[in-house]
Amino acid sequence: MITEIFISYPWWTLLLIITVGFIYSGLLYFRNPLNKLSRLISIVLSVFRFLVVSFLAFLLLSPYIKTKHKQVEKPIIIIGQDNSSSIQKAKDSVFYLNDFQDQLNILKAELESKADIESYIFGEDVVDSDIVTYDDNLSDYSDFISFINQNYSGLNVGAAIIIGDGIVNNGIDPVYAASEINFPVFTMALGDTSKPKDIIIDEIRNNSIVYSGDIFPVEINISALNMNGQNTWVRLIEGNSTLSSERINVNSDDFHRTIVFNVSTSNAGKRRFRVVVDPVDDEVVSGNNVRDIFVDVLDSRLKILILATAPHPDIGAIKQSLEHNPNFTVNVEYNSLNTFEVGEYDAIVLFQIPSVSLTTNMLFDKIIEDEVPVLFITGKQSRYTAFNRYFDGLKINSTVGSMALAQFEFNNDFKKFTFDKDFASQLSELPPLTTPLANYQIIDGFETLAWQKISSVITDFPLIGYYSNPDKRSAVIMGEGIWLWRIQSLVRLGNTAAIDALLSKTIMYLTAENDKRRFKVITDGVYNSREEIIVKAELYNQALEPDNSADVSIRLINENNEEFNFVFTPYENYYLLNLNKLPVGVYSYRSAITIGNESFSDQGEFVVQLIDYESRRLIADHRMLSRLASLHDGEMYYTDEIDELKNRLVNLENLKSKVHYQDTFTGLNTMLYIMIALILLLSIEWFLRKYYGNY
Repeated sequence: MITEIFISYPWWTLLLIITVGFIYSGLLYFRNPLNKLSRLISIVLSVFRFLVVSFLAFLLLSPYIKTKHKQVEKPIIIIGQDNSSSIQKAKDSVFYLNDFQDQLNILKAELESKADIESYIFGEDVVDSDIVTYDDNLSDYSDFISFINQNYSGLNVGAAIIIGDGIVNNGIDPVYAASEINFPVFTMALGDTSKPKDIIIDEIRNNSIVYSGDIFPVEINISALNMNGQNTWVRLIEGNSTLSSERINVNSDDFHRTIVFNVSTSNAGKRRFRVVVDPVDDEVVSGNNVRDIFVDVLDSRLKILILATAPHPDIGAIKQSLEHNPNFTVNVEYNSLNTFEVGEYDAIVLFQIPSVSLTTNMLFDKIIEDEVPVLFITGKQSRYTAFNRYFDGLKINSTVGSMALAQFEFNNDFKKFTFDKDFASQLSELPPLTTPLANYQIIDGFETLAWQKISSVITDFPLIGYYSNPDKRSAVIMGEGIWLWRIQSLVRLGNTAAIDALLSKTIMYLTAENDKRRFKVITDGVYNSREEIIVKAELYNQALEPDNSADVSIRLINENNEEFNFVFTPYENYYLLNLNKLPVGVYSYRSAITIGNESFSDQGEFVVQLIDYESRRLIADHRMLSRLASLHDGEMYYTDEIDELKNRLVNLENLKSKVHYQDTFTGLNTMLYIMIALILLLSIEWFLRKYYGNY
């Protein structure tokens, strides 16, 4: 409905408009000697002309109207079902998949008159669907709750219904994740809370990377439920050989034991080990008695040098972070630029070098000669004119002594390597680094991982970046204060994983060889057996341009030395091969191609592993579901109480429509029916004048 009319001029101008319309119509019909119409007709036509002229003049004032529109927002009921495979392993799984779904559909139909029903399934991901298959390999309730928070904030949500067994093996505590929800949450409990007879491999801890000749431990946590008095064996197997074994005697119905096997390594490469607990009579589930682990055996560790002119708390922090990676051996040197061989190291961290207090020409001559990659870390003692000579990716025009405080702001377009977004979010909340206040010139080949965020303003100044060309790689962290990062990360999170990952990935990127091969096969290294395995290949001609004109074959060899041959498919400017799903194991490959008179080949390995989280824990957690509901004005129900849930929802106070009024502003000169009315008035006037024989 129309509530107000506005014009862009004072309202007294309406008097002027009426006067203009009155004078115009009066002169036309009463002061015009050519007018031969009767007085009555003249009055009628003058009124028509007065209305048209006055309204046209009124439109020149840019009038617009405010209209109120009534909007009724029905309440929403969100239904989320746990789609993880632990429910399929429950004794009532057939009921959950069939009869229970029919009952749930009836409930939805009965509630549709009062609310909009929006259904989802969740497990590995949140999916807009109401068809469950119970085949997801993860149970992530917090992911679904976060989805609700993000997508339904500010909407008229009457209630949420979460259906599942309460088993969580990914994400954070659902009760904590739901702390921001401000509408009732109801839960429906599936699964079985009884403890069956079962021996379980709870957890295996081992190093994923070891070195040839080392002995590394494999720590196995075993638990047994309701198996008092039983005996069994735990074995560590590689191929067809048992490397170690130990007998365990279960002496309680809630039994826990940790076993450690020490394994020696010899040949480099990817190795697969299997931990097996022999099944026991009457054991209900045996799928959680076997676990595979994969270990990458490397030839040697990377040697890293941290070089500085003087002690600084950042140096210790950097060394601690790098030493978290078992691949690295880290040394620190001060003021001894000529007492070591640069070529002995795989990478060098230059802390505030080049320095205002030290000449480093000989050092950089050695670095360039031996082609050692460098991570520059700048600070108050850095000499930026020298830095510009030695770092090719970035030029800094700085006023000596001018510093700024800059926080970490992740660049989502960064492509040189993957960096976990959770880690990036953690780094963005840490204290700022002290950076040079300068003008930055970015050179081709430089890519920024993080921008400088100064006083809540995201700048285009790089904080952390990487440079590469066909001959060298280097990186820079523009600022000091990493020791504060470690302290704050320990205080807030209890760990320094984000900082360790940043520095470790930086060194791994710098030390990775620039791959100048004209033909190469690219794999992910590790694949999940539940997913399709995609392998990529690239071929370059003599001008180093991508070429996919030749046929590329690949031979795949499994752990039993069985061979399988495949052919890549040309795609865009490279090759793709979909191997579909493969059994768990270590696979080696050899690929060859001939183009013209040239032949190329490549070989390598990749791992296919099964990550079966759902078989590790099968006892339903109805306590979590009950807590989640009770903390949000809801209640937990069982599947035979679906009618009680319906009655509760029907009588829920939150389940009411909300009425909103929205104001809309519309210009009168844009309204079609106004134009039609003016044309109609002019047409009638013209017709009557012609009909009565006037001019």
